[in-house]
Amino acid sequence: MRFNKFLNEVEDIVDTGKKGKEFETKLIKALEMVGLDFEVNHYAGKMWDILPKGDGWLRLVSDKEVNIKVAGTKWMFASTELYKMLPWEKLPDNWDVDKATKKVRNFLNKKGIAQTVYLKPKDKAIQMAIIDAVDKKDKEKLDTLMVKKNFYIEKLGQGYGVRILTNGERVTSIAIDKDGKVFMRSEKPRKMKGSTVVTFRTPTAKLGKIERKLKS
Repeated sequence: MRFNKFLNEVEDIVDTGKKGKEFETKLIKALEMVGLDFEVNHYAGKMWDILPKGDGWLRLVSDKEVNIKVAGTKWMFASTELYKMLPWEKLPDNWDVDKATKKVRNFLNKKGIAQTVYLKPKDKAIQMAIIDAVDKKDKEKLDTLMVKKNFYIEKLGQGYGVRILTNGERVTSIAIDKDGKVFMRSEKPRKMKGSTVVTFRTPTAKLGKIERKLKS
């Protein structure tokens, strides 16, 4: 969520939109108002936005690194390094997809993708209710809103799979799988604020609620 500030110097960017940034600020304020303790990530290059601390989080999410999403979004993250790492224009002679896949997975592991918990309101109404309660400083209302049933909470986990898909001439996409289903998939590289990035989205807006499997 720190796109404008860090684009020229980081590898991964999370939620570039204005609404995403605004909701992150509101949710952090909401967490503070209900008395939850956490660390805010002030540094780019990692997937997480906040790191929960203490027992109070049991009603919402465990003490793992958390990435905040807005309701309805399929956007996950973008990476300049993954654009540089793979032949998106033309496959070189003797290109080894297994070696490339291992390199991509190592990169994602360093960024903490496996342990990051994605947290998002289940719908727009819940999101707007949180924002409204924060604006009105209504702690009592927030106490009822900041519970697991109002959020999609999902983690990729260490057993995730990586597949690099090609059309025989170039790399077309990267699929990141969980339990045999696509958790997120890359789109065609595109320019964003002067840099070319590989962007990732989930097949549906419901994290972890995916019914179809991507075919290679």
